[in-house]
Amino acid sequence: MSFWRIILKSLKHHRFSNGLAAISIAMGVALLVAVYSFKEQSHNAFTQVGLGVDAILGPKGSPLQIVLNALYHLEDMPGKIKWTYFNEVEKERIVAQAIPFVVGHSYGGFRVNAIDPRFLTEFEYLPGKIFSFSESEGGKGGPFSAPDEAVAGWEAARELNIRLGQTFNPVCGVAEGDPVHKKDNLRFVGVLAPTGTPHDRAIYIPLETFYGLEGHPQETALMAEQEEFREISGAYIKIKRIRGGALHPGIQDLKFAINQSDRNQLVVPAEVMPRLHNIIGWVDRVLIAIAIILTALSVLFLFFSLLSALREMRRDLALFRALGATRKTVMGLVVSEAMIISLLGGVLGLAFGHVLIEMGAHFIKVETGVGFTAGYVSMIDWLVIPGAVLLGLLAGLVPGIQAYRLGVLDNLSPVS
Repeated sequence: MSFWRIILKSLKHHRFSNGLAAISIAMGVALLVAVYSFKEQSHNAFTQVGLGVDAILGPKGSPLQIVLNALYHLEDMPGKIKWTYFNEVEKERIVAQAIPFVVGHSYGGFRVNAIDPRFLTEFEYLPGKIFSFSESEGGKGGPFSAPDEAVAGWEAARELNIRLGQTFNPVCGVAEGDPVHKKDNLRFVGVLAPTGTPHDRAIYIPLETFYGLEGHPQETALMAEQEEFREISGAYIKIKRIRGGALHPGIQDLKFAINQSDRNQLVVPAEVMPRLHNIIGWVDRVLIAIAIILTALSVLFLFFSLLSALREMRRDLALFRALGATRKTVMGLVVSEAMIISLLGGVLGLAFGHVLIEMGAHFIKVETGVGFTAGYVSMIDWLVIPGAVLLGLLAGLVPGIQAYRLGVLDNLSPVS
C-alpha cells in the first residue's frame, strides 16, 4: 500500500475526529481573517475619506464628533458658526477652497445636507477625484441649479429607489418622529456616481434652500436675506499645497488662531481619526486574542486526536515497518496527516472568513456608509496557508516522534 493511500485510509477511518479538528481550526482562522480584514479596511477607509478634506471649520465641541458628522454623516454637529466668521477664514492666504454646509435634516433615514453648489462640481472628495453624474459610471442627471432641487448619493438613491423628477419632503431632524416640512416639495435632479465613501449615503440640497424651509423660525428665514445674521454648521477646508504636495505648514498657525475663539475651532481629520482607532482598537485586540486562543485550542484538539489515532494504528504501522518502511516514513505518515487536516482547516477558515466579511460589510455600510468588501486581501490572508501547515507540523510532531519510536515486534500482535 502506497504512502498516500495509507494517509487517505487513516483520514477516512478517523473522519469524525479529523473533521471536528479541521472545523475548529477553520473557526479560529475565519475569525482571525475577518477581524484583520475589518481592521485594515476600516483604517484605510477612515484615513482615505479624510484625505478629501484637509480641515473642517466647526463650532466648539468634540473634534471627533465634528469629523463623524461632517465626513461620515453620524452624530450631530455640536453647534453653529457665524457666516461672517466663515468669510474671514475663507480669505486666509493658505485656504485654497472653503465649502460651507448645514446639517440637521433627513429623509428616509438618510441625512439631508444643505451645501454650497461648488461641492458637487469642484470639490475633490479624494485627491484628484470630483463627483460625477455620468451614466457610464453609475450616476444620473446633474447638479442642482434651483432652490427646489436636490441630488442624492448613490447608496441613498439605491436604498430609497429614487428616480429623477421624484419629489420629497425633508424631515426637520435626524430622529424618528421629527417634524416633516410638509409644504416644501424638493425634486431630485441628479444621482451621484458611486464613490465608495459615506458621501454615497447623503442627500444634498442648495445651501440657501435650508434657510427658507417652512417651519423654521423667522430668524432662520432672515438668514437667507442678510448674511450678517446667517449661520452654518461648518465648512470643508482645502489648504494650499507646497512643494511635493505637502500641506502648507501654516495650517497649524491657522488652527491655533481659530481655536483661540470661544465659539469656533479648526479640526484636522488626519489628526483626529487616529484617536478613534485608539479608542476602538481594544476591540480588535480582544477579538484577535479570542481567535488566537480558539486556533490554539483547535491545534491542541488535533494533537490529542492524532495521539488517539496513533494508539489504534500502531499494529498497522508495525506491519508497515515489517514490510520495509523506514522509521522516517512512519513518522512522515503521522506528521503529513496532521498537516493535511490543519491545511484543510486553514483553507476552510480562509473561505469562511471572507463570507463573514461579506455578511458584516452589509450591516456596517447600512449604519456608517463605509464600504467593506470580501475581496480585500489583508496581511493575514497571506499567512493563513503557511501558518496552517506550520501548526499542523507542530501538532503532529510529538505523535510523529512516538510513531518513529514504535517497536515492530511489540505491536505486531492484534490489538484487543
